[in-house]
Amino acid sequence: MSILSLLDIAKSGITAQRLALEVTSENITNVNTPGYSKQTTVFTTATVSQERGFPLGNGVRVAEIQRAYDDFLQMQLKSENTTKGWSDTVLASMTRAEQLFNEFTTDGLGKSLQDFFSAWQDLTANPQGQPERQAILARGQQLADQFKRVNSYLNDIRTEANQSLEGVTADVNDKLRKIASLNEQIKQIEVQGARANELRDQRDLAVRQLAEKVGITYMEQTDGTLNVSLSLGQPLVLGKDAAVLSLQPDAANSGFYRIYSTAPGGKTAVHISSIVGGPGNGQGEMGGTLQVRDSLVNGFLADLDELAYTLATEVNAVHSSGFGLTGSTGLDFFSTPATMAGYSGLGGISVAISNSNDIAAANADPSVVGTGNNTNAKDIASLFDKILPLSGGNMTLGGFYNSLVGKVGVSVQNAERSATLSEGVLKQLDNLRESQSGVSLDEELANLIKYQKAFEGAAKLINTGTEMMDVILGLVR
Repeated sequence: MSILSLLDIAKSGITAQRLALEVTSENITNVNTPGYSKQTTVFTTATVSQERGFPLGNGVRVAEIQRAYDDFLQMQLKSENTTKGWSDTVLASMTRAEQLFNEFTTDGLGKSLQDFFSAWQDLTANPQGQPERQAILARGQQLADQFKRVNSYLNDIRTEANQSLEGVTADVNDKLRKIASLNEQIKQIEVQGARANELRDQRDLAVRQLAEKVGITYMEQTDGTLNVSLSLGQPLVLGKDAAVLSLQPDAANSGFYRIYSTAPGGKTAVHISSIVGGPGNGQGEMGGTLQVRDSLVNGFLADLDELAYTLATEVNAVHSSGFGLTGSTGLDFFSTPATMAGYSGLGGISVAISNSNDIAAANADPSVVGTGNNTNAKDIASLFDKILPLSGGNMTLGGFYNSLVGKVGVSVQNAERSATLSEGVLKQLDNLRESQSGVSLDEELANLIKYQKAFEGAAKLINTGTEMMDVILGLVR
């Protein structure tokens, strides 16, 4: 081995250790960068050559700069982010809905329902009493107002969920463009044989953030690009091309948005509202939003309408058969329901009479039997405990209302349980990723010293080789 070979070996050491120092410095400076995965310099010996019959190495070279990455862990993080996005969205809306049915309040719908029938019970003790009759009108109006208040609040939740789709859709489009752009950059770098570690970290983070918005699947291609699709198959990213999601009002659904997707590189928008949130719209923030808007709250509204409709129908049937103080008969107490849908809201339930004398407490004309007849008032008061055929089975009006409260509570509990579970799992997965891919300053500082010493050793080897060369040149002179 010549002195020049010795210098070449030293040079390879300096080059390799300097690159390792740069990688270590990159790790240290990105210790707090979201999504960053630590990188490791992998050394290997240079090509071995024969020197006087002996195999001798020719220094060191960097085989690769390796990224600490676990694809299975990335898939778990993606899936759990999707669950968290759905559960957080549903929980926020269901918690708001639950406040409407909080029976610890003194002015809720359940209390108004009880007060209304209690007022009829009071009337049975004094059927001709004006204070009792005025109380019935007041309680009836209060009950109708409570129905409308709850209906309006539930519809507000639907409207706000619908409006939130604008921001979610914009976020999804931004993430899709970012992933497509990173695909192109990664492809350009890796086609030359390099490894785009930092860009891959950014893409992985964008995928996890996208998964929080919609349920997705992905597949890495041989050229390093990542193809992303909805969990039910609609393509979102193909290479350098990204889909574009858009919103269009649906006149058949109260003007609420329908979601469309223009495929990567395509021009035609396809309706994807039924698949964007995965099966049953149970994935991601967008799925949770659609589930709240089109399923959960709609179910509560349908029950509320049924309660108002059944109440009005039953009360009207008895009231219209009775007689008021002045002999009036055939009058409905509540506005006559045309249809069940929407009856609990504006334009629906209301008190149909304004004169307290028209309240039909008697079951016979007062001009014949006098004003003391309270039979009709007793029949209406007993409706609160009457078993009725309702969609949830045979039950009382109070029981049906309690079942509605129970449905809201179950929805809250389910979303809360899912949110708590996903939060715990995500914390564990993040800790696992941090232990595998996170930067440890202690480890990197130790590496810094190690590579620095190796660099100094290689530099010392060059000094030694230079001195040997000087000695030889001195002999020639």
